[in-house]
Amino acid sequence: MKIESFLGLLLMFAITLALGLALVWVNIERVDLAYELKTLERELQDKRDQHAKLEVERHYLLAPAQLRERANEMGLRPPVREQIRMLQQ
Repeated sequence: MKIESFLGLLLMFAITLALGLALVWVNIERVDLAYELKTLERELQDKRDQHAKLEVERHYLLAPAQLRERANEMGLRPPVREQIRMLQQ
């Protein structure tokens, strides 16, 4: 009877140890995933900020006044009548 109770106690200890290690492993994985999620959320916010800035810059560069100014700097003028060609369909 003594050996059976010792083996039972040893088995309970092994099961408790295994469950404890599993719990620690799950918690470590949870922390790692939370850290990775935080990093990805920060990266996503940075990308959204960059996208918003690029949209503002795009609207600025495509504004008619800005296009007119850049065309003048490059010496571009509206075409004269002789430069316009009509294509027949």
